[in-house]
Amino acid sequence: MTIDEAREHIDDGVVYSNGYAPPENGVITSVSASLVFVRYTGTPHAKGTDPADLTLLATEDQQS
Repeated sequence: MTIDEAREHIDDGVVYSNGYAPPENGVITSVSASLVFVRYTGTPHAKGTDPADLTLLATEDQQS
């Protein structure tokens, strides 16, 4: 995912996967110039995340 894609999907679900740790689900809460802030399941606060490590979960408007 790119920073611009993340800006278009604030409040949408994503999966974090960097190839080393197990994947984690979360929700985009905001976007800065270089990081996507994601609130991961079971955590109270968003964490800055590299957008390249995120994949958008399917949303209703993406499903046919």
